[in-house]
Amino acid sequence: MVSQISIHEFRARLKANTKIGNPEISGSPLHAFNMIGEKEKLFYGTFRENDFNITPNAILFPIPYILKGKIKSKNLNQTEILYEIVPIRFGYYWIRYFPFIAFILFNIIFIIEKSPLVVWVFFNLFIFLIGLISNLRMNYKKNYFERKFIKLFEISDKKTES
Repeated sequence: MVSQISIHEFRARLKANTKIGNPEISGSPLHAFNMIGEKEKLFYGTFRENDFNITPNAILFPIPYILKGKIKSKNLNQTEILYEIVPIRFGYYWIRYFPFIAFILFNIIFIIEKSPLVVWVFFNLFIFLIGLISNLRMNYKKNYFERKFIKLFEISDKKTES
């Protein structure tokens, strides 16, 4: 992918829009410590001269993905960017699989306690809906994060030659 801005402008935008910190923390319970500090910045992560690891700078509902990328200058007005979006293990697995674990645990409790059918159906439906909504929301926020990154850094799919 190619950005229509110079590598120096790319680095300046990355620096201006990134709160410095370990992006792996954003997908774990330790994310609560991220609630203080620079809330107005779009990204949370680290960057060096030619690579970066960022995730959205979310206060309450972080997404469990990191955008890992490498940059190099293509010419004076373009920067070549190679990036991938990878899941943060703990947060990704927590959102993806917690509804299944809750489903199994609640059903074991309902069987042992011989709960009424109405309670059993209500809780199973509730857990199913929460799991479905959280997974759909996670995928939507991942795509939104990538679109925001592409727009901010003026990235195009085409490898244009100048």
